[in-house]
This record gives sequence, structure tokens and C-alpha cells, in this order.
Amino acid sequence: MAWFAGRLGETFAILSVLAFAYGGVSIAKAKLYGKGDGGAVLSVVFTTLLSALVWAVAGTPAGSLPDTPDLMIGLFWFAVSGLLATALARILYFMSVRDLGAVRGSAVKRAIPFFAAVFGVFFLGETLNSNKLLGLTLIAVSIAVLVAVDLARRGGSEADAVASIGYAWGTASALCYASAYVARKLGLGYVPDGALGTFVGSMAAVAYYAFAVSFNARARTATFAALSLKNNWAVVAALCFSIGQICNFYAIQHTAISTVGAIQSLEVFVSMVIATVVLRSERAPGWITIAAAVAATVGVLLVVA
Repeated sequence: MAWFAGRLGETFAILSVLAFAYGGVSIAKAKLYGKGDGGAVLSVVFTTLLSALVWAVAGTPAGSLPDTPDLMIGLFWFAVSGLLATALARILYFMSVRDLGAVRGSAVKRAIPFFAAVFGVFFLGETLNSNKLLGLTLIAVSIAVLVAVDLARRGGSEADAVASIGYAWGTASALCYASAYVARKLGLGYVPDGALGTFVGSMAAVAYYAFAVSFNARARTATFAALSLKNNWAVVAALCFSIGQICNFYAIQHTAISTVGAIQSLEVFVSMVIATVVLRSERAPGWITIAAAVAATVGVLLVVA
């Protein structure tokens, strides 16, 4: 317990991983039970409601917020992080998992710590010691091996080509997530309240969707269908991603974004266990996949050591 108390940021990051991993498996399950976005739009609504509740219970009261330019600057960065993570990155990640499955989709998401580490150094002045560099290298190798093995196993069919696009969605999602980490950290520097930051970010994402449905009939139809609550697995995915988003915000508030990103890369290992052992929704991974996951785990331990 003392370790968790002394490493509050790491603890929230681990909770975020558990929520995101179960949510990722739920996206893949949702695809089996109907069409749709797997809960992406619904997750934005849930995130808004849950973060508002957390802010009301444990956050800074609205009357106690500083009436200074710092408040507006902080809210601006929270909104930017919401557009990057809750809107763009989440949609791209849901598309990636839809095409690749939970295990491979979360594997590509492990690119987040690289982008987060680079952005942290350039934009936030964070430093990388030898342990972190070695850990990030192990994570990089594990990602490269996993993707290379998967692509080698695929044939030349049209279905395989379509599924492989999921790697592009996943990489773009990782870039957006890492950028959102920077925006969150900047916002928390002005307004240190993770629940408020999550709420403002999710409201920005809601505004994004409201704008989209106002001018695009196809987007309007898809959004209303996504909010129908007909797919139970999509609801589970949305709820998990909402919880994961809030925990992630608190993690970034209490530790470096490179550390949060590295811990987040454990999601592939947790997803593997949930998908193959708990829910049995995907076939058991081969030894190369398992070895890659172990290498990534060692890399994370080096980063947070």
C-alpha cells in the first residue's frame, strides 16, 4: 500500500490501463453483435457525465477557481486535450481495434510512450535517463516484432489489406493521444484539477460531435445510432473508456507523461489476458507475441523504476 501511496500517478496510470484494456476487448466483442462505432460516441457522453460527477464530489468548487487569466489558459488546454484524445484519438483507436482486434490494436497503441517521451522533452522540459531510454527501446522492439510477424502472416486478400489499415489508424491514434498528454499537462499547470480537466475536454468533444451532426446527415445518422444503447458490449466499452480517461488525467497530474505513456503500453498484455483467458474472444497468442509483451513489460518497469 505504501508503494501506491507514494506513486499516486503510477497508480492512476495502472487503473487506466485496466479500464482501457477491458474497453478494447469490449470494442472487438461489440463488432460481433452489430455494426456501429463500438461505443466511441457513447464513451464521450459517459466521460462527460462521470467526470462532472467526480468534479462535483472531489474536485475544486467552481467558486474557488481563480478568476485570473491562468484559469482561461488552463481551460483552453483542457479543451485542446479533449479534442485530441476524447474525439480524434479515441475514434481512430476504435477503428484500429475494429480492424485488428483487441490484442493487436492495443499493441500499436504502445507507440504512445515514444511520442509522449519526445513531446515531453521538447515541450515540457522532461528528461530521459539511461533506464528510461533502455525501457523505451525494449518497447520499440516489441512493437516492431509484433507488427512484422502479423503482417508476414497475412495474405494478399482484400480483407487482409483492409484489416492492415488498422495499423495506420492505431499509429495516428497514438500520435493524438501523446499530443493530448502534453495539452493536459500544460492545462494542469494552470488549473491542477484532473476531474475538471476531463470534464472540459469531454465537453469540447461533445461540441465537436454536435458540430459534425449539424452539417453532415451521415454523421447525424451514425451518431444517433451509436447512442441507441442496443449493443451491450458497446456500452461496456464506452463506460470503460470513460473511467480510463479520468484515471489517465489524474495520472498525468501526478507524474511525468513519459512514465504514464510507458505504463499505458502494458495495455496489450492486459488485453491479451482478458481476450484469451477471461472472455475467450480471441485465439491464444503465439510465443513471439507473448515474448514481445514480456519485453514491453520489462521496458515499462525500467521507465518507472
